[in-house]
Amino acid sequence: MFPWLKALFAEFTPRALKASITALALIGFAGYFFGSATVVKPTLSVAKSVGSSSTVDLAKPKIFVHVAGSVKHPGIYQLESGSRVYEAVLAAGGLGVKANQMSINLARVLTDGEQLLVASKSQTQNQEFNIPSQPSLISINQASASQLEDLPGVGPALAGRMVDWRTANGGFKSKEDLLNVSGIGDKLYAGVKDLVTL
Repeated sequence: MFPWLKALFAEFTPRALKASITALALIGFAGYFFGSATVVKPTLSVAKSVGSSSTVDLAKPKIFVHVAGSVKHPGIYQLESGSRVYEAVLAAGGLGVKANQMSINLARVLTDGEQLLVASKSQTQNQEFNIPSQPSLISINQASASQLEDLPGVGPALAGRMVDWRTANGGFKSKEDLLNVSGIGDKLYAGVKDLVTL
């Protein structure tokens, strides 16, 4: 053995030798670990803004409204849920020249599938919306027996007695005279008094 190597080992005490071996082992382990480890670079995922075309559409649900009558461009229009009548009118190009603006409530909220009908100035609201007019009253002094049968609760026999009483007494002087006809009581009279006239 070389003298210089022997002298070198002679200088180490058992404690120093143990510390040296431990240090060499730590250095070797650190070199292996850091030499073979793969450094993973953090990635940053940036979410796209809500306004991007590729994001989920967060708009309000849609409704369909049929705009008809006195507007510039009648038709079916798609609007956002919660839209009001004036928005449907604007979508249809606005009111026509002859439109009766008072025929609709421009501030009303629309519902899906409804028909919005704008009346013209020359049309009455009842005619435009097909609202039936009040039925004409039946004259108890001039109506025939068959016409009197149109009254609720009045059949052929009772209608005949009404004509007979009218003939015998010179006509009905008031609606209350109907109570003098046999077969007409308070209940029947209450049901027909607003449907007849003298």
